[in-house]
Amino acid sequence: MQTLRRAIRTRWTIAAIALVALAGLSGLAALPSPASADSPSPHVSAGATTDTCAACHRNHTGQNERLLESVPQSTLCFTCHDGTGSRYNVAAEYSDVSVPVNDATTSSFYSHAWPGPSTHTSAREDEFSGVLNRHAECSDCHNPHTLTPADAVVTGTGWLASGSLSGTAGVAATTPLTWRNPLAYEYELCLKCHSSYTQLLTYIKPSEQKTDKAAEFDPANASYHPVLAPGKNTTTAMDNSLAGGSLWQFTSASTIRCLNCHGNGSLAAGSPTWYGKLAPHASENRGLLLANYRDRDLKPALEAYSSADFELCFLCHSSAPFSDSSRAPRDDTNFELHGLHLSDVDDGGDGSLDIDTLGAGQGNSLCAECHFELHSTRFAPWPENQDYTHGVNFAPNVQPSSGDVAPSWSAADRTCSLVCHAVTHDQEDYGPSEP
Repeated sequence: MQTLRRAIRTRWTIAAIALVALAGLSGLAALPSPASADSPSPHVSAGATTDTCAACHRNHTGQNERLLESVPQSTLCFTCHDGTGSRYNVAAEYSDVSVPVNDATTSSFYSHAWPGPSTHTSAREDEFSGVLNRHAECSDCHNPHTLTPADAVVTGTGWLASGSLSGTAGVAATTPLTWRNPLAYEYELCLKCHSSYTQLLTYIKPSEQKTDKAAEFDPANASYHPVLAPGKNTTTAMDNSLAGGSLWQFTSASTIRCLNCHGNGSLAAGSPTWYGKLAPHASENRGLLLANYRDRDLKPALEAYSSADFELCFLCHSSAPFSDSSRAPRDDTNFELHGLHLSDVDDGGDGSLDIDTLGAGQGNSLCAECHFELHSTRFAPWPENQDYTHGVNFAPNVQPSSGDVAPSWSAADRTCSLVCHAVTHDQEDYGPSEP
């Protein structure tokens, strides 16, 4: 058994060397160097020689209806994806001691972990429609027989799926949502489990709730992160903000990938490519985020501003406005008081530190107190905020002003009316109109 697998791996290596040699002889300089090239896929065989199938399947001793050599499925996949047979060491991502254990009771998830026995069959069969069937086997996302080394491709209606998702099914963001086999866009894979196509996990606290991402990214919304279409904030200040991102450099005309926020963490700035093979297997950050984002625990009085609390935001947006408490106009933000709120709240309150508690708040603010639902304003906890632009929607801890039913913000008048951290804003003016 092990002898057969070693023989197959050796043949893959020989094939890869031969491919590089051929490129040199034919003058195909565009081919990647041997150090970065993807070897011919071991998951499929060309021609009449099909003994590579035996690396995964057994005619007489297969462990399930797919005749897989071993179960659970991950055990089989990790015989190669452990740094030995493949250069993609996925097993190490799941065994990383810095990745916390998932805690379903508090909606705290750090990995797409495979569960115990499930009804999983294959990536192309619809196992999710209208049912609560949470599982994450390897082939829920990957079709091992159709993988290619192709990178993801950007379009004005979202990112086309990379070759690692080739031949996999998903859910199209149509009305109504529909099963798509095979998928076309990368985000369609995510919508299999993270939309109303299936049954979502439910939680009482707004900060823990799981929402319909297809509805949140709908371009008909007043405000959304640009997954299905470019965003609606096309100001020069937004372009300047995006030019200052620590990892990704987009513009207001860009569409983005789910993987620009959710993926294997932690990342060193500049290490991956925005079009490359990004994957959300496991992260040390809750929500499988690429970087830290503080959004549940408010700051106690006297706790200073720290850019590390909002590292996720600064992957795309310039961090400069958020440490500047001078109140001076800037060309990289439409709200010149960002720094004042995050680094110079000296009034403070005496409330709790739970963002889900009305009236909570003591010290410096969090981004999430004014941009509570990050994906879009569609499901803002205050219904009156659900048609706001610029991603503005207030957290549950923010109180309405006297006589109002919800904390409010006016883009036209550039004013806020609310109570936050025990400070009353009564049509508070926050700067000149946008250009």
